[in-house]
Amino acid sequence: MKLNINKKLKRIIIVSYRLPFSIIEENGKKILRQNTGGLVSAILGLSSKIQSMNSESFTSKIQWFGYSEHTKEEFDSVEGQSDSFDIFPVNIPSEINKNYYEGFCNDTIWPLFHYFPTITEFENSYYDDYKKANQIFYDTISPLILQGDYVWVHDYQLMLLPGMIREKFIDLSIGFFLHISFPSFEIFMLLHRQWREEIIEGLLGADLIGFHTNDYSRNFINSVSRIRGYEIKMHYVITKRRIVKVDTFPIGIDYDKFSNDAQSERTQNEIKEIRKYIPKSKLIFSVDRLDYTKGLLNRLIGYERFLEDYPEWKEKVVFNMVVVPSRDSIPRYQEMKKEIEAAVGRIQGKFSNLSWKPIVYQYKSLEYFELLALYSTSDVGMITPLRDGMNLVSKEYLACQNSNEGILILSEMAGASAELGEAILVNPNDANELAEAIHQALTMSPDEIRERVSRMRIRINKYNVFAWAFDFINQLTLIKEEHTMLEIKVMTEIIERQIIEKYKNSMKRIIFLDYDGTMVPFSAIPENATPGVNVLELIKKLSGDTNNEIVIISGRKRIFLDKWFSDCNVNLVAEHGLFMRRKGQDWELKKDIIIDKEIKQNISEIMEKYTDRCHGSFIEEKEAAVVWHFRNADPELAFVRSQELKSELFDMINYYSGLQLLEGNKVIEVKKAGFNKGTSVNDFIQNSDYDFILALGDDVTDEDMFQVLPDRAVSIKIGKTQTYAKYNIVFQELVHNFLEGLIKNG
Repeated sequence: MKLNINKKLKRIIIVSYRLPFSIIEENGKKILRQNTGGLVSAILGLSSKIQSMNSESFTSKIQWFGYSEHTKEEFDSVEGQSDSFDIFPVNIPSEINKNYYEGFCNDTIWPLFHYFPTITEFENSYYDDYKKANQIFYDTISPLILQGDYVWVHDYQLMLLPGMIREKFIDLSIGFFLHISFPSFEIFMLLHRQWREEIIEGLLGADLIGFHTNDYSRNFINSVSRIRGYEIKMHYVITKRRIVKVDTFPIGIDYDKFSNDAQSERTQNEIKEIRKYIPKSKLIFSVDRLDYTKGLLNRLIGYERFLEDYPEWKEKVVFNMVVVPSRDSIPRYQEMKKEIEAAVGRIQGKFSNLSWKPIVYQYKSLEYFELLALYSTSDVGMITPLRDGMNLVSKEYLACQNSNEGILILSEMAGASAELGEAILVNPNDANELAEAIHQALTMSPDEIRERVSRMRIRINKYNVFAWAFDFINQLTLIKEEHTMLEIKVMTEIIERQIIEKYKNSMKRIIFLDYDGTMVPFSAIPENATPGVNVLELIKKLSGDTNNEIVIISGRKRIFLDKWFSDCNVNLVAEHGLFMRRKGQDWELKKDIIIDKEIKQNISEIMEKYTDRCHGSFIEEKEAAVVWHFRNADPELAFVRSQELKSELFDMINYYSGLQLLEGNKVIEVKKAGFNKGTSVNDFIQNSDYDFILALGDDVTDEDMFQVLPDRAVSIKIGKTQTYAKYNIVFQELVHNFLEGLIKNG
């Protein structure tokens, strides 16, 4: 995968809570030891890739900022320096760090984002120190940022940092990646109002925000829309000052390392030792750190149910459950450990005999090659967290299945389940389903196991941790190009004269005119927004020029357009492209995409609920769409109700395939997907030889039109919002002056 890069040399700055190295003492000498984790591997790979490319755009040495009690001088003085990283420690006072990391990060964000609101702590002092710690990171980083740097901020410990950096460095390329799940709006809104608003604004300081799964991306966009009210277009958030892209980047593993090391002599020796103790038994394996999100107790109960329901497997299967110590000085974790060990004891007492124990329970960290051996030799990998942002253990397990003989049982609550659909997916809260999954795994044919595992291995090999890093940096580069396309460029007198000159020198022209908000101002009652004498005369003058082809392209019904423009020599497009009437012809339906009557009724019923709860709003039924108008409602109430309505409509759209939700200017519309103003514009200009193309529109729906126009076209957005159009006319009333100028000078 190649990086999409510019010509000017740039640095990549990584910011995370943890540094890639720790200072340790060995034989009386201080050395640097590389920390474990996928992120370190990914960034090492990114650095190596830049070196191998001999990049003239990026420096290969990554600047990495992270928390440490050591100073920059101490890091620079110890042995083991890496050619890949330049280390910059961020020193946070211990009294702040405790509330920041142990408090807000681990006792507020971690449980809440993993859907454990009942054990979430909402302590004001925690958030105060979270802000202070993010500020300390900013104060450390900002003096060292250079023009052209790429700053990549990582994870929930630093969600305020992108916004802090953006305040000073307006044009800097900033990315953010969240390594845990992002919860639904209903969970996220449990945070104090100030906290959630500041976190959203902090994250929106980035140009690109990445999540593991599309569900997390959608959850974030929904929260942004409902909390801040920003316009959402596909996976873009359009703020008052800029556009932010939200996208999905499922992190991978160093596949080759795990796969190759699993075949090493050292791993094979470990496998022989394991098989001495369980020579004939089927082996089920799981490894997790001690945490309430991992579903450890649920897993044991599911295994117990399996032994009860399938007694023929007694003495033929062993469950090796490894729990890695974590935060075991905290009372909640101590209690959890006691419950797990009590369940293990109960199961052993119920089923074991002198020659067989159903569970091998280990509370310890495993050595690397011992872990690989257990991955490789296990018949079943049982990875069933109650909630997990991704879960790389499942991918590590598959990478070690070089013979494709071990099958994976995976929680559908893990982010990895979105990629690993061939695994046996389970609800970790359902003991019966877990028991059935274990039985299915143990009785599945070798051919089916090999087929399933092979497909998953190919997938995780292709999109490994290095591809993940390259993909993110590449997208961060591309978003800057998109920003350039979406900048506001107000049409000046000079630009207007240049457009008029192009118009005058052309012989075959086509002009696309939106109606509401472009040719006429908006009206409280849409039916009252009639064109009037001036507009009709203007259109007749434009269409009277034999060199001109005029297209009125609107979201209005065809009956409205017929009523007012049937006497004009123009082409008409109604309902955002569903209906088209070329000059001198009858209306034609572009596709058979009228919404089913029953579905249309369901949409209307949902909208009616919000109409009743939002005085001044109303529903408009078109032939191929249902629209909720809220221009006449109280702005604050209308905003709240519109966000609620969108959320409910999104659920319906996900249920009924082929529907699309459009957000216009104070309207929400549901229609069939597959057509828009862009598709209609294409119908007119494809295979044509127009030497002048002009399009004017004010709405979100007009962006589809602007995006499909060729580079030579002149596109104009009415208003001050960011757009794909080349120019902006700020006020609607200036549109007539501009068109009069074309007529007069053309």
